[in-house]
Amino acid sequence: MTVRFGLAYDFRNPAQWTRPWPELFAALLRQIEFAEELGYDSIWITEHHFAEDGYAPSPLTLLAAIATRTKRVELSTDILLAPLYHAVRLAEEVATIDIISNGRAMLGLGMGYRDEEFAAFGTRRGERVRRTEEAIDVLRGAWGDAPFSYAGRYYQLNDLVVTPKPVRKPNPPLWLASASEPAARRAARLGLHLLPQGDLRNAYEPWLDELAKRGRRPDEYRIGLIKSWFVAESRDDPLWRKVAERERYRWGTYRPWIAAANFAVPVPGEARPIDQQYFLGDPASLVEQIERFRETLPVTDFIGWGTPPGMDPEEVNPSLERFAREVMPHFR
Repeated sequence: MTVRFGLAYDFRNPAQWTRPWPELFAALLRQIEFAEELGYDSIWITEHHFAEDGYAPSPLTLLAAIATRTKRVELSTDILLAPLYHAVRLAEEVATIDIISNGRAMLGLGMGYRDEEFAAFGTRRGERVRRTEEAIDVLRGAWGDAPFSYAGRYYQLNDLVVTPKPVRKPNPPLWLASASEPAARRAARLGLHLLPQGDLRNAYEPWLDELAKRGRRPDEYRIGLIKSWFVAESRDDPLWRKVAERERYRWGTYRPWIAAANFAVPVPGEARPIDQQYFLGDPASLVEQIERFRETLPVTDFIGWGTPPGMDPEEVNPSLERFAREVMPHFR
C-alpha cells in the first residue's frame, strides 16, 4: 500500500497577523524546499480572488516559482477555477510549468462558486459546467501531438498546434473537484482523478458507480483529499492550540462564501460526511487514524496545510518533520 502525502498552500496574510508580503512568500517557499527534503510527495496551490487576506489569486505563477526551487515533488492546483481561464492559455501555462519542473506538473480543476469572481472575469456561474468540460477537452487536445480542432459553445479551434508540449506523457494528470453527484459522475465519465469533499453519497459513491458502468476500475485513478495532520501528544499542546485557532480563522472565511453560494441540498438519507478535520496525535496514533480513515475512503493522496494562516512556517516545521520521519514510512 502506497499513500502519498502533500502540502497545500493559499499564501494568506491576515491583517491581524500581517507581515511583509516578500517576507511571507520567502518563508513559505523555504518550507516547501524543506518539505521536499523530508520526502513529501507533492505541493498543491489553491485559488480565490479578492479576499482581504490575499488568498492566492495566481496559483500557476506560484507553481512556476516552486518548480525552480524543487527537483522531485509533484506540483498541482487544488483547485484552479477552470471557468475563469481561457483553456488554450491554460494549456500553454501548464505545459511551461511541466517543462520547468521536468514533468512534475498536474492540474486540479474546479468550477468555482463565488458570483463576484465570475463577474470580474467576464463570465457567469451558470456557464461553469460547460466551460469546464470544454476546457478539459481543449487541454487534452492542445497537449496532443497532432493539430487539434474543436467546435464547442465557448471554443472554436481549427488545426491548433500548441507548443512546446509537456514533458509528461500523455499529458499532465488532471483532477476534478467533486461535491455533488453530477460532479462525481463527470469525473468518472471524463477519466479524471478525484478531489472529493462534502458527503460520500454525493462526492464519492456516484464516481464509483459511474466507473463501474464504464468498465473502469477505481484503482486506475488517484483520490486526493485536503485533510491535515499535526503531531502532538495531546490537545493541550500549546502549539496545537495555536494551530487550531488559526484554522478556525481559515474556515471562518469560507462560511460567508458558502452561504452566499446557495449550494444544492444534499440527497435524502443518512449523512456520510467526509471528515476533513485534522489528524491529531502521536505518530503511532496517526498511523492508526489514517489506516482507519482509508477503510471508508481509500485516499491515495492526503494533502495537509503547510502553514496555517498567520503562523511562521518555522513553528510548524517540527511537526511536519516528525510526521515525515515517523508516520509516512508506514505507507510506503
